[in-house]
Amino acid sequence: MGGATRRGGHPPTGQAPFHLIRHAALSGIICHGPRRGSDAGFALLDDWLPRRETQPPRWEAEDAVVELARRYLHGHAPAEAADFAVWSGLPLTTARQAWRTLVAGGEIAPYGAHGLTVPVDSATTPQGVDAGDVRLLPAYDGCLVGCRSRAQAVPDAFERQVWPGGGQIRPTVAVDGLTVATWSRGRRETVRGSVRIEPFGSLSARVEEGAARKAAAVARFFTLPSESGEGRPREDER
Repeated sequence: MGGATRRGGHPPTGQAPFHLIRHAALSGIICHGPRRGSDAGFALLDDWLPRRETQPPRWEAEDAVVELARRYLHGHAPAEAADFAVWSGLPLTTARQAWRTLVAGGEIAPYGAHGLTVPVDSATTPQGVDAGDVRLLPAYDGCLVGCRSRAQAVPDAFERQVWPGGGQIRPTVAVDGLTVATWSRGRRETVRGSVRIEPFGSLSARVEEGAARKAAAVARFFTLPSESGEGRPREDER
């Protein structure tokens, strides 16, 4: 792509190649393909994905926004229309209209206070999820970037420990969705794959045990060869 840019009279420097790749991907021309060593690889979409026998239906604008809101809620609930507006970049009035459509269709239900809602099929606690559910979330996890306010996930007093500045969002430890610590991998000059947890305060024995179990799974993932798949955490360790 750099060569094609140069032949077109535009030097492939700065952010030009990135924006060309992004434009081609958003236009449905290319997609991620096999990596080349440590570099990301790309492939023509038509070569990489099976061809459709029929073209997908075209969405009317209003229906498309409602469907986007529906999918957003399934991934980011509990949320409100303002959260969806921030996440999607759509005007708040457009987001609210999509919310009203989902309410009128009986698809979403109130959840707690502050105008939050969830899909009706997830309005109750899922079976098999215990109180004190511990998760190690990666940097830039969707739980921390998909809402207008971060207060639901991160206490105000510890916001700078998760967002230190410069656009960074650190990996976190969450208990029942509330962030209680950050975590990081050991540096290359130390033990490869080691995981360090930095809690915001004292943790219960149950949470410490759960965090240690998750950290061990993450360490094993980064320590063993990725090609074998042996290092990947099991579903119950994520």
